[in-house]
Amino acid sequence: MKMKPIAASLGLILCPYSFAAQDVFEARSDALGGTGVASASLEAAPWMNPALLSLPGYTEGDFGLLIPVLGAEVSDKDNMTDKFDTLEDNYDGLDAAINRGDAAAIDSFRQALLGDLRGLDGNTAYASGGIGFSFAMPTKGISWGVYYRSYIDGIALADISDADIQLLEALDPQAPPALEDLTSQGRVIAGASSELALSVSLPLSIVNMPVTVGLTPKLQRLDSFNYAVSANNFDAGDFDSDDYRNDDSGFNLDAGIAMMPMEGLTLGLVGRNLIERELDTIESEGVSATYRAGPMVTFGAAFQTGSWQLSSDLDLMDNEKFVGLEGTKYWRLGAEWQALDWLSLRVGYRQDLNDMTADLYSFGTGFQIGSGFKLDLAGMWGEQDTLGAVLQSSYHF
Repeated sequence: MKMKPIAASLGLILCPYSFAAQDVFEARSDALGGTGVASASLEAAPWMNPALLSLPGYTEGDFGLLIPVLGAEVSDKDNMTDKFDTLEDNYDGLDAAINRGDAAAIDSFRQALLGDLRGLDGNTAYASGGIGFSFAMPTKGISWGVYYRSYIDGIALADISDADIQLLEALDPQAPPALEDLTSQGRVIAGASSELALSVSLPLSIVNMPVTVGLTPKLQRLDSFNYAVSANNFDAGDFDSDDYRNDDSGFNLDAGIAMMPMEGLTLGLVGRNLIERELDTIESEGVSATYRAGPMVTFGAAFQTGSWQLSSDLDLMDNEKFVGLEGTKYWRLGAEWQALDWLSLRVGYRQDLNDMTADLYSFGTGFQIGSGFKLDLAGMWGEQDTLGAVLQSSYHF
């Protein structure tokens, strides 16, 4: 079978769904709508914008350790995974009924399997997950940090064949043929990025205005997944089998700049994955894809007044994760209130300017326990039954 690109064979099915929410989970940032280019905490600065590490306010403390951050975001508005489980049960029931010649059971399971296929037609589900660790050491001179993070996101879909519908409609319970695998498919297409990085930040000054720059060279591993099997054998948990997986490791670079033009106001600009890298998936059922880690530039602003902070980030480029599929382009907004010395309350909003993903609302809290331990929580929800949660702990010494 001739290999086909995903853009041509699956583009209509995937729209209006897209890959990749933000490439990273961080509880405080996610609670603030995903902002962080000008407002990230000390321990998150190495991966949000390395330039922040040398700004006043960041250099006044000691070091910060984030270990770990755990996050996930899912959208299964069609309850697709449960439907596939039911389909498999009914398929096995039909196969057993045919083998024992039970005409009544054959007709019952045939009707049930038809309902399963029709109910799955056009169904999709989206999921992403991530884990990360970081260490930040600010100084009055060159500040630095190290981090590891790994992020995966993908989409599962049901590709239902008219031939299966016609075969089951015409199946005679009194003289059924031997049952073969369905031509309908379940498919998972996913990409992952794992990074081990060193962030370095240097303070400058322009007419007494604090200005900082930062660089993050990193080792980056890309993984791509292209899992496709007959609908009666579909198990989304098998998508990461070596039979459906490809990977490649290489070097990449992030760079950022930050400044404080007036008291309380911080502006930031960060470019991520400045070296474009691409990774082809393996061919699965005649379809292939190309996963991409390419340049992404985001501008951010944050304003601090008293116990309040307002922040906003804007992507200046589309975040295209698979070649040929339109990417996301987010505007993010967040607000944080330091209600008590030990308690922060946060809300946020994220909008995709390309309308590829649903608007997302977020909320979260931050607790300081003792002099150095912090616990941050975030929750997210949006249309298409999109839900997400992030949990992390950090230490300041």
